[in-house]
Amino acid sequence: MLLYRKSMKIIFFFLALAFFSVPVFAQNISVKSFRVLANDLDARSTFPKKDQNGDVCAIIKVVTTETGFECDGDQLGIVEMVKKTSEFWLYVPYGAKRLTIRHSKLGQLRDYNYPERIEKATVYEMVLTTGKVKTIVEEEEIKTTWLTFKSVPEGADIYINDVLKGVTPLPVKLTPGKYTYRLEKAMYHNEAGAVEITGDEPGGKKEISLDLKPAFGFVKINTTPENGATVLIDDNEVSGKTPYTSDKLKSGKHKVTVKKEMYQPKSIEFTITDGKTTEETVSLSPNFANLTISTQPEADIYIDGSKTATGNYKGRILAGVHSFEGKKDKHYPDKKDKEIEAGKEEIINLLLQPKLGNLDIVSNPIDATVYIDNERKGTTPLTLKKLLIGDYTLKLEKQGFGTVTKTITVTEGKTTDISETLPAGENINITSSPSGAEIYIDGAKAGGTPYNATLSYGSHKIKLINGKKTVEETINITQGGKTNYIYNVSEFGNYTETTSGLNLEMVAVEGGSFTMGCTSEQSDCSTDENPTHKVTLSNYYIGKYEVTQKQWEQVMGTKPSYFKNCDNCPVETVSWNDIQEFLQILNTKTGKTYTLPTEAQWEYAARGGSKSKGYKYSGGNSLGDVAWFTDNSSSKTHSVGQKQANELGIFDMTGNVWEWCSDWYDEKYYKNSPANNPQGANSGSLRVYRGGSWGSEARNCRVAYRFNPFPVYRTYFIGLRLAFVP
Repeated sequence: MLLYRKSMKIIFFFLALAFFSVPVFAQNISVKSFRVLANDLDARSTFPKKDQNGDVCAIIKVVTTETGFECDGDQLGIVEMVKKTSEFWLYVPYGAKRLTIRHSKLGQLRDYNYPERIEKATVYEMVLTTGKVKTIVEEEEIKTTWLTFKSVPEGADIYINDVLKGVTPLPVKLTPGKYTYRLEKAMYHNEAGAVEITGDEPGGKKEISLDLKPAFGFVKINTTPENGATVLIDDNEVSGKTPYTSDKLKSGKHKVTVKKEMYQPKSIEFTITDGKTTEETVSLSPNFANLTISTQPEADIYIDGSKTATGNYKGRILAGVHSFEGKKDKHYPDKKDKEIEAGKEEIINLLLQPKLGNLDIVSNPIDATVYIDNERKGTTPLTLKKLLIGDYTLKLEKQGFGTVTKTITVTEGKTTDISETLPAGENINITSSPSGAEIYIDGAKAGGTPYNATLSYGSHKIKLINGKKTVEETINITQGGKTNYIYNVSEFGNYTETTSGLNLEMVAVEGGSFTMGCTSEQSDCSTDENPTHKVTLSNYYIGKYEVTQKQWEQVMGTKPSYFKNCDNCPVETVSWNDIQEFLQILNTKTGKTYTLPTEAQWEYAARGGSKSKGYKYSGGNSLGDVAWFTDNSSSKTHSVGQKQANELGIFDMTGNVWEWCSDWYDEKYYKNSPANNPQGANSGSLRVYRGGSWGSEARNCRVAYRFNPFPVYRTYFIGLRLAFVP
């Protein structure tokens, strides 16, 4: 639209030239804006002038880039016209209405009516637009240059013509002209100068780089005779103690104050020089004495009511009056008040007097050894003099008699009488499981269990007999010692569970300790067989044979096995979960609590229990002699008990079918397994079976090998063996 209007004006100009024979110039002076400058006080106070009536004139500040103007007012006239940079001022009387502006080249603006009422002592701004109408209108290209300021260090404030422009490094776009600049940064001296921009700088760029000179330095503070003092600079505490080196400090005078316990504070002034480190050493005046305190006998030391040490004390104390006291149980305290002078050596001795009493001690029988607080003092009868008051532990001993131990009290200035009778023996109880066992004491029959009697102090031989089971022990009767003795005389041996015609043969496994896991005879071990670890088990029973198909059917009424027509073959194709139902029904029938063996029970029995000979497989090192496995099984199960038994008389713990254990599987369980009767991990998603099967290779038939299926898993490789804990 602007180009269109300019084009229309140009066309109109050429049409005018066609009708007139003389040149005509359009009016090239116009008012762009006229407004009151309400906050400008030039007319009222800074540059006031009065009109012919004595009133303060208004000022019209005419803003223009041109010069050479002439102005006429209305009938009130113009008091004065003053030329200023980029503008001129007209002093006009109050109430003026119109203005005419003339220029020799730009023409005139005739009878311009002020849009604002002209008031006294008021400043107005009139912005003129001037120009000359030409047939080609070109806007003047403004020349500019990028002036970049850099400083070392960076971050200095940059002022151009006293106007803040930003911080270094900073590029500023400037038109031609002369400029002043100033760089300011805390802790550095200002840098200032002038620069001229022509607009013709190479590449349109110019750079000013300045190294700012530091207006700061440092101070290093030491104190004598000791460092470690708190430092305040200009009354502000700093972090760190003497010897102290400050952060940057502004150049000039500063004050340092140092404070240290036991010394008078001291302040000095110092001067920081640009870029330098000032060193100051402050001499502190002591406000203490060196104090030595000793006590006789060794006692607690109190200074001004606070416990400071025991026995002896060396240290510093502030000058002034202080209280020193020694305190000890069963003694009179010793207290001294003394005025302490700074810079001196003070020695204080505290002497405490004991509170004493006596003891007379007799016993029945006499010649008993007397101990006071475990220190032997002699034999009865005995008088002990000058004992510190208070409570003591008295002990009387004589061979063949019990010991008397009691607390006695020594009273100040008195003799305490003690008379004691030593006991001759202790009442004891002997019980057995089961009860009714014959009991012999020191070779003489004493009756049956349970047994209660008084035995003299010393050693006695005890023997209990229950059928074929005999238990013998030597016991030592002491005062305050053990008085209850319990013995297990139950006969532990193999048995057969015949309930409902099951014929389950169970082997007694006497408890003991063994090394579980990858022991030396086991080769090619898996990681979960390590580390080897010692396990101790209590007595338990384990099945002589794997549970057969017939026995499963007798309990469950089903035949789940893959291999048919073999009642004496081990049952298989049963999951861990299936077996839990089997056990529930079996236990209801028998009244016992049969379980699957734990991994530890299974491995201990497979190794031969306490009779183990250290075989690799259960019963021997020749796998074919003790097991049905992949090389000799013809890919099927076989009747139980056909191979060689192990040391405990147990069959098929290697091969035939894998045997489920009760444990949750944990690969790292051996690292944290309890030493006594371990039950396996507390939780998990997998269970364990052991021993290998008719389809297993030799490595998997080792007694230490572990496998870990899901408890719902069924296959013709897996069966079970029972366990029972009495």
